[in-house]
Amino acid sequence: MLLPLDIYNIFKDRNGGAELLCGNIKKHDIHLPKQDSKWQIKNLLLWLKDNIIQERPELFMQGNTVRPGILVLVNDADWELLVG
Repeated sequence: MLLPLDIYNIFKDRNGGAELLCGNIKKHDIHLPKQDSKWQIKNLLLWLKDNIIQERPELFMQGNTVRPGILVLVNDADWELLVG
């Protein structure tokens, strides 16, 4: 199950070295393109990989999800705890 998102403007913050994958930029103001269906975390992660990650995307994603050790938070809660 995926968490649907109703938002189109998000704020992404990376710590712990993940900013090295994004051109050493720690904070991004991201404006997601509008789409017919709601944004889901899976789609957002793929969009981040394609549009924000600048080098070594294999260190960010493994298959269709983030690699172990990368924590995705939605309103300060682990997104994997929000679904299911």
